[in-house]
Amino acid sequence: MDASQVGEEIGRTLTRYRWWQRRFLAAPADARVRARFERTVEALCAATGERCGREAASTAERRMRTAAKPTR
Repeated sequence: MDASQVGEEIGRTLTRYRWWQRRFLAAPADARVRARFERTVEALCAATGERCGREAASTAERRMRTAAKPTR
Protein backbone atom coordinates (compact mmCIF):
# COMPACT_ATOMS: atom_id res chain seq x y z
CA MET A 1 0.00 0.00 0.00
CA ASP A 2 1.48 3.37 -0.95
CA ALA A 3 1.40 6.54 1.15
CA SER A 4 -1.68 7.99 -0.56
CA GLN A 5 -3.66 4.81 0.06
CA VAL A 6 -2.62 4.82 3.71
CA GLY A 7 -3.69 8.45 4.00
CA GLU A 8 -7.05 7.69 2.39
CA GLU A 9 -7.60 4.75 4.75
CA ILE A 10 -6.77 6.85 7.79
CA GLY A 11 -9.16 9.53 6.50
CA ARG A 12 -11.99 7.03 6.07
CA THR A 13 -11.32 5.51 9.49
CA LEU A 14 -11.27 8.96 11.10
CA THR A 15 -14.60 9.80 9.46
CA ARG A 16 -16.12 6.56 10.79
CA TYR A 17 -14.62 7.26 14.22
CA ARG A 18 -16.24 10.73 14.38
CA TRP A 19 -19.57 9.34 13.14
CA TRP A 20 -19.69 6.61 15.78
CA GLN A 21 -18.36 8.97 18.44
CA ARG A 22 -21.36 11.28 17.93
CA ARG A 23 -23.76 8.34 18.18
CA PHE A 24 -22.04 6.97 21.26
CA LEU A 25 -22.14 10.34 23.02
CA ALA A 26 -25.84 10.63 22.17
CA ALA A 27 -26.66 7.13 23.48
CA PRO A 28 -23.92 5.84 25.81
CA ALA A 29 -26.15 3.12 27.25
CA ASP A 30 -26.78 1.51 23.84
CA ALA A 31 -24.60 -1.61 23.83
CA ARG A 32 -24.58 -1.95 20.04
CA VAL A 33 -23.46 1.63 19.50
CA ARG A 34 -20.82 1.29 22.22
CA ALA A 35 -19.44 -1.93 20.70
CA ARG A 36 -19.29 -0.43 17.22
CA PHE A 37 -17.60 2.71 18.53
CA GLU A 38 -15.03 0.61 20.38
CA ARG A 39 -14.25 -1.40 17.22
CA THR A 40 -13.82 1.83 15.30
CA VAL A 41 -11.48 3.17 18.01
CA GLU A 42 -9.42 -0.02 17.72
CA ALA A 43 -9.20 0.37 13.93
CA LEU A 44 -8.12 4.00 14.23
CA CYS A 45 -5.52 3.12 16.85
CA ALA A 46 -4.15 0.36 14.62
CA ALA A 47 -4.02 2.70 11.62
CA THR A 48 -2.17 5.44 13.50
CA GLY A 49 -0.05 3.40 15.91
CA GLU A 50 -1.53 5.12 18.96
CA ARG A 51 -2.92 3.38 22.06
CA CYS A 52 -5.65 5.89 22.96
CA GLY A 53 -8.63 6.81 20.80
CA ARG A 54 -8.29 10.54 21.39
CA GLU A 55 -4.59 10.45 20.59
CA ALA A 56 -5.28 8.35 17.50
CA ALA A 57 -7.87 10.87 16.30
CA SER A 58 -5.47 13.74 16.95
CA THR A 59 -2.67 11.95 15.09
CA ALA A 60 -4.98 11.15 12.17
CA GLU A 61 -6.15 14.76 11.94
CA ARG A 62 -2.55 15.99 12.03
CA ARG A 63 -1.58 13.56 9.26
CA MET A 64 -4.55 14.65 7.17
CA ARG A 65 -3.59 18.33 7.55
CA THR A 66 0.02 17.55 6.66
CA ALA A 67 -1.01 15.52 3.62
CA ALA A 68 -3.30 18.34 2.43
CA LYS A 69 -0.53 20.95 2.43
CA PRO A 70 0.86 21.63 -1.04
CA THR A 71 4.54 20.88 -1.48
CA ARG A 72 6.85 23.40 -3.11
